[in-house]
Amino acid sequence: KQGACNIDVVCPQGDDWRNEIASVGAYTVSGTDTCTGTMVNNTAGDETPYFLTADHCSVSTSNDQAVVVYWNFESPNCGDLSGGSLSQFTTGSTFRAEYSPSDMTLLELSALPDPAFQVSYSGWDNSGAVPSAAVAIHHPGVDEKAISFENDPLSITTYLQSDVPGDSTHLRVADWDLGTTEPGSSGSALYDPNHRLIGQLHGGYAACGNDRDDWYGRFSLSWTGGGTDSTRLSNWLDPLN
Repeated sequence: KQGACNIDVVCPQGDDWRNEIASVGAYTVSGTDTCTGTMVNNTAGDETPYFLTADHCSVSTSNDQAVVVYWNFESPNCGDLSGGSLSQFTTGSTFRAEYSPSDMTLLELSALPDPAFQVSYSGWDNSGAVPSAAVAIHHPGVDEKAISFENDPLSITTYLQSDVPGDSTHLRVADWDLGTTEPGSSGSALYDPNHRLIGQLHGGYAACGNDRDDWYGRFSLSWTGGGTDSTRLSNWLDPLN
């Protein structure tokens, strides 16, 4: 199970982030617990069910229909770190794009989430600005949803390195001030103080019991990606140009 330092999203720390929390889901592929992803809005605001996650989670055109996303998988009480329900889910997806330098994969779910699930769509910022602080919403260990806080400025680096700017593919979280991330959190959203998504978790060294760093693939890099529809976000998330 997830480490004891994680913060359930039902805790008071999540109160300012309820809209974003509702856009995050855990998912399985062919029945195997895999990663975390986030519903993302597009410029038409038409509720196309785009779901952002990490490339290293290995969803592809060969297994995209085997994706099942679980919504509102959350502890019933603050501090439980367990006891969530897996009764709300959406089955199937279509692979849309991937870009490995920023570890991005975009899926389109095969159906809209049931309105009763009250799933939301996260907004985003593709400017590439470095935030003064950040919040992560994720499923550590693919367990009940958690929220983590970094109260200091991030930096632009290479994956798993700290030199600035490196190859400029990632945002580095030096250490989490509240909470952490774990395997299973991969693909989860990183938000700036304006509540806009700016990246998805690639990996790192953070865990309960240390003050180590994490790296997020930059949304701004994924926006243009490799310059083709299957390697960038802009074609899908900006239909209004």
